[in-house]
Amino acid sequence: MNECLTCGLWKQLWCWLEDFSCRLQDSIVLKLILAICVALLVVFNVYSGFAMANSCKRRSAEGDDGDGDHPRGTSRNLDCTLHVSPESYDYGWDRGPHTWNTPANNQSPINIERNCLEINYFNSPLVWCQYNEVPLGIRLENNGHTVILRASFPGRPPSIDGGDLLGRFDFREISFRWSWTNSYGSEHTTDNRHSPLEMQCLHTDAYQDGCTSSQGILMISYLFEFSEDNPFLDVLVQHLVAVQQAGQAVEVPPFPLSYLMPAFYTKFYSYHGSLTEPPCHRGAEWWVHPPPLAISERQLNEFRQLRNRYGARIGRNARPVQPLEERSVYLNRYRTGF
Repeated sequence: MNECLTCGLWKQLWCWLEDFSCRLQDSIVLKLILAICVALLVVFNVYSGFAMANSCKRRSAEGDDGDGDHPRGTSRNLDCTLHVSPESYDYGWDRGPHTWNTPANNQSPINIERNCLEINYFNSPLVWCQYNEVPLGIRLENNGHTVILRASFPGRPPSIDGGDLLGRFDFREISFRWSWTNSYGSEHTTDNRHSPLEMQCLHTDAYQDGCTSSQGILMISYLFEFSEDNPFLDVLVQHLVAVQQAGQAVEVPPFPLSYLMPAFYTKFYSYHGSLTEPPCHRGAEWWVHPPPLAISERQLNEFRQLRNRYGARIGRNARPVQPLEERSVYLNRYRTGF
């Protein structure tokens, strides 16, 4: 008896479902719901496709070993030091230097105490090659933190050799550090005193085939002090108006790099440090040119007009001074020169 009752209930339920299904098939509401579901599915698939494509492009750009957007004369040695995008950090409260995950020692910049220098004599003169040559082109770019200068050359780029260097180091790029106030600006300090502007010139080992840190990096730093307009600096400053917004780049009339980077041969500071932007890899050799270069208030104000990725003016882009600890700072002298 129970089995017959159960069978009858199942038949009634099945009949009701068939009737409900037939009614829904003729329902306009059901057709509308199905159409909306199909449309949402199509939109989701399109969005997922674009997201995957953009992800691939970013990975490709980060891992590109070719020239990419770099002018001819650059190298994979430069790319291997830039593992962190400029968008991932800044100099403010939320993502500033105090939040960077960096090694604990041998960091840059430092304070240079002129009364605590060790004298280092070298016998082989420094050799500056092709810095007086006019490059094929010069490109300025505002990356949201600073302005970057890169140059292209018909052959090998300008290079420096000699002294205590173990080989030739090729020029890669120039970047700048400044602040809203005249009493700050530079990353390196001399006797705890900042300069209003610091120019950092990145060089890499010409014979190194690749790297995973800053090993094989030579950074040459020039500090500035206020004076009259510097005509050699003006060849760059006059074009800063074209890169005021983050992400903007411009090709400028080429000029010899020696306009910005005067060669020196003795009496310069050196120490072992790191890159000053994340990931702040250790192993970079720093040279600091002691005699300051000239800059006027007007020229410095042109740097202060550059804007970050949020549209605000770049108020400061210098990493604070790091502990010297057990490291030595050298005053290098050419033994048979000057």
